[in-house]
Amino acid sequence: MIRAHDKPNTDTPTDGLVLSVSLPVGTDPAIVPSLKRGLEDLVVALLTKTRFEEAVFKRADDLAAAITGLGAPVAPLIEERIRRQETMRAVLTRGEWLTAEQINELQAVPPANKAEPASDWKRHGSIFSVSIGGKEYFAGYQFDIMCQPLPVIKEILDVLGPIADSWKIAAWFHFKNGWILGTGERAGQPVAPMDALDRRDSIVNAAKRMDRTYIA
Repeated sequence: MIRAHDKPNTDTPTDGLVLSVSLPVGTDPAIVPSLKRGLEDLVVALLTKTRFEEAVFKRADDLAAAITGLGAPVAPLIEERIRRQETMRAVLTRGEWLTAEQINELQAVPPANKAEPASDWKRHGSIFSVSIGGKEYFAGYQFDIMCQPLPVIKEILDVLGPIADSWKIAAWFHFKNGWILGTGERAGQPVAPMDALDRRDSIVNAAKRMDRTYIA
């Protein structure tokens, strides 16, 4: 039987509490002092170790969470993902989107490799693509009537620089841009870059001002 009760303060490590232990009948009284010291040391060690480990584990968890970014989703992150999904739907509803195989078929002399020439053009930064469900698609406005990349597309992509999420590039081309103004009946009105690819200076200048969000 083990029980704890209050006791007056002493100089022992267990000030305020005494742990009473009932020993088995027949225990040699001569070993009791040594046994008492051993049990006191063991209890102190166990309690100290437990508290120490709990503190260490908590700090380790906090550090791991900070490194991995693990934690409850924050509102701004959720809102950004919602904007991304809305952008994807809006972009896909306008214009023509081609697969690498379709681009291959539209070539005067289609390469044997169905992924070519699209993959080669993309590798050299002449065009960009987006991915949906693991399938790659290329915006049709990037090509001329012979399905060759428009030179201005590479200029724009070079100015935009590396962007991990190509949907941001697609959004930039798709949405109206205040740096590109229309002419004629649309004079003074913002125009989407995809509708102004024949105005090199204006569109390249606008590309230099991209804010890298899903909204131009």
